Amino acid sequence: SVLVNQKPKQDICQSGTSLKIQCVVDSPVAAMFWYQQFQGQSLVLMATANQGSEATYEKGFTKDKFPISFPNLTFSTLTVSNVRPEDSSFYFCIEK
Repeated sequence: SVLVNQKPKQDICQSGTSLKIQCVVDSPVAAMFWYQQFQGQSLVLMATANQGSEATYEKGFTKDKFPISFPNLTFSTLTVSNVRPEDSSFYFCIEK
């Protein structure tokens, strides 16, 4: 199994700022999946990052709001841009 390390574990942001979440895995992966989870609800797939191509976004999520980079096979970032109170949730990267 692949060990996943996310930073920051949690953060408090001011409205209008951006938050970058880093995801590092300990062995190469072909794709990284980013999920959002509101308190007490199930995981919702936001986007799939594939090496060498643009991330594919699910309905309700956009590249402008949630830019994703996947520059190499062990590292990806998700940015939550122009943070709003309704963006307060858990964000997870999961490799496959």
